[in-house]
Amino acid sequence: MSRLRELRLVMPKGVWQRPLAPRFTRHDAIPMDRTRFARLVAEVVNQLPEEFAARLANVEVVVEDEPSRAQLRSVGLDPRFDTLFGLYEGVPLAERSPDLPVLPDKISIFYRPLVEECETETELREEIRTTILHEVAHFFGIEDEDLESWGY
Repeated sequence: MSRLRELRLVMPKGVWQRPLAPRFTRHDAIPMDRTRFARLVAEVVNQLPEEFAARLANVEVVVEDEPSRAQLRSVGLDPRFDTLFGLYEGVPLAERSPDLPVLPDKISIFYRPLVEECETETELREEIRTTILHEVAHFFGIEDEDLESWGY
């Protein structure tokens, strides 16, 4: 079994209770239940190249309903107006000291913003893929400016 298949995909209990708020949901948002969404995330994670997957042993991929106000503020966003599709929280590989242990890193993928943005399941899958690649790149120490120049 490849190292990739051992990545943990976590769906916190209790945060999946609220339906999508009608005032924030686009009329053309695709119908996507949270279980199917989590499966799409798992499929994308399991398709990451082995070279990356082997380095992600201490990374947890978590499916959450939406980013918290604190998570939005932590990256300089205004919770009243902004949202995120995903978020990497941890110490990038390039910044780690071999002498100090680190807690597991976390990549959060946010259900509501992604489902509300995408019109088809194909578009959603591609946006999940782009988001996961973007957050994995942060784990490897790649900055937003470089990712944007590469189309991520």
